[in-house]
Amino acid sequence: MDEATLSQRILDAYDDLTRRERNLADLLLEDPDTLVLKSATDLSAQAGVSKATTARFFQRLGYPTYKTAQKIARSDEAGGAAPKLPARAAQRKAGRGDLAEHLANDVQNLVRSIEALRSDELARAIQSMAHAEKLWVVGFGDNYPLAHFARALLIRIKADVRMIPIGGFSVPEEFASIQPTDAMLALGIGRKTRSLRSIMRSAVHSGAQVIYLTDQASRGGPDVAHVTLRCRTRGISVYESVAAPVSLITYLCSALALKLGATAIDRLQFIENIHDEWGDLVPGDL
Repeated sequence: MDEATLSQRILDAYDDLTRRERNLADLLLEDPDTLVLKSATDLSAQAGVSKATTARFFQRLGYPTYKTAQKIARSDEAGGAAPKLPARAAQRKAGRGDLAEHLANDVQNLVRSIEALRSDELARAIQSMAHAEKLWVVGFGDNYPLAHFARALLIRIKADVRMIPIGGFSVPEEFASIQPTDAMLALGIGRKTRSLRSIMRSAVHSGAQVIYLTDQASRGGPDVAHVTLRCRTRGISVYESVAAPVSLITYLCSALALKLGATAIDRLQFIENIHDEWGDLVPGDL
């Protein structure tokens, strides 16, 4: 069985796996060659699960035993015309990642992010945004597209959503209208700028509630944010994955809409009425 087949079997069964079985799944999705190189005992120890869990996991994938799966994998590897590179090295050499591996990585990022997020922190973030008179969305550099996406969702359900930076306008002048009754969603995935940290510190100092959406490498802290939500963004090739940040932004905006209730529904309907009145939307398919 080749890597893609192993990865595909895992992806097909992923939703039905237990938490401990997902430890094995994540390990094998990251490096399918582990199946060839390790015994069932060693694999179980590396994943932090029992041998019984490992046996059930491979049976769920359609193999009678672990040794059967390992034998097939070793047979396929021995029959190859050239030695196999580790998955990540092969992808870099080719200049692209296999689609199945790309999907597997994004699934892993989503699962790991969801498992690490605390429900009380999410609830606090949603509460802060719901009670805010003004919402501020901040994203510099590579985070600007994420900030733009977040504001595009938020402006549909909240009347006053400001974005920083805005092309052609000075950030301090825009920021000067922040109030203690406001809330800020700051995006800091990957490369951060001093401007981001400065504006977050100033927002905290002003009394506004700051929600910081960032990656696992960021230190955060109460001096820059009241709530820090971390996403796993590990990529398999040139770029970091933004699957988890985009999913979390969408969740926060959806949860906020539910929290606002009739207010959000009325605004959404009013926006739809404007589109209809102006004839902005094209009926049917283009």
